[in-house]
Amino acid sequence: MSARTTFVYAFRNRDSRRVMLSLESLKRQTHSNFEVVFVDYGSDNEFASDVKKVVETFKFATYHYVAHPGLLWNKSKALNYGIKHAASEYIFIADVDIIFHPKTVELFGNIAAPDQAFLFKLGYIDREESAKLKPETEFASISLKHFGDVNGMILAPKKAFEAVHGFDEFFHFYGSEDVDVFQRLEFSGIKFTNREEPYFKHIWHRIYNSYNDAEISTIPRIFNIKRINKEHFNYHSDNKTIVPTSQKDWGKLIMASEGVVLEKPSVEINLDTTHAKVIHFFEVQLHHFQNEIIKINISETRSNTDIKTKLKKILKKNTEAQMTVKEVNDIVLSKIVYLYRNHNYSYKIAADFKSLEFVLDFKTTLK
Repeated sequence: MSARTTFVYAFRNRDSRRVMLSLESLKRQTHSNFEVVFVDYGSDNEFASDVKKVVETFKFATYHYVAHPGLLWNKSKALNYGIKHAASEYIFIADVDIIFHPKTVELFGNIAAPDQAFLFKLGYIDREESAKLKPETEFASISLKHFGDVNGMILAPKKAFEAVHGFDEFFHFYGSEDVDVFQRLEFSGIKFTNREEPYFKHIWHRIYNSYNDAEISTIPRIFNIKRINKEHFNYHSDNKTIVPTSQKDWGKLIMASEGVVLEKPSVEINLDTTHAKVIHFFEVQLHHFQNEIIKINISETRSNTDIKTKLKKILKKNTEAQMTVKEVNDIVLSKIVYLYRNHNYSYKIAADFKSLEFVLDFKTTLK
């Protein structure tokens, strides 16, 4: 009997149509020796409700809602949870944008091996063609814009992922988590093979690089995060890291139910964007609130826009140095990524971009 495969999907706040198209292509497989573990990492209610209905129509798929909307997007944590909950000997890291050839599961069953991992080339569908896709669209009839070799798809033994403690949960937002785990698997002794079968086609979407992370948005982003993630990958490469540091309990998550406690903070702090106040609070004061649930409201300093302050600046009179909300945003997000990523927390940016809300539960942590 051929090896069984678990397809692991990580998802957050995407349209359910592409999920339906991807799962429909799996429904058409020539072999049924597979399962899908679909991990929804803290989608907002409207997205979660829609995608849950879609996933649960497929008998081979299980839907897992984990984390909560206040947590930053962390694909590594979502995938690690999926790996931990996989019931198969082999794991395929999937993507909600992928349409699969009908013989994909058959291929996996034939090539899977305990000491090997496989990478695959990916065909990209353009925007116009993607809009035409329907559940009944035949795989062979989908035209492609081009093929690419760099993508996050990998087929590998579950034991191999376990040996390297899965994906490194340092990586947030976008970039390098896939090539990092490939590299650490290779350092651990897993042999890699690049397959040439044109079995995977990618539905169009706007790429992360098209967003300007130097500007503030309601979707949290840190300036230059893709490069920071790449630097972390380089660090592992230079040190031939196999298991990431501080990742003993990989695959464990803050769950949706734990978000409720953040609605009742024990301490509330109000700050403006005065540089000295922000820096002193986050570098000196914050860590003194151990065993508290602290809510920090940060609003743009009113004097930033008043005529007197502008006049003082023109006349070069002494004024308090101010920060932009984006600069404060990057400080808070950096604290979360580097120090508090395993705590229960919630982070929100106001729709008018003039205020931030950060709630941190010092009592609840995964480590």
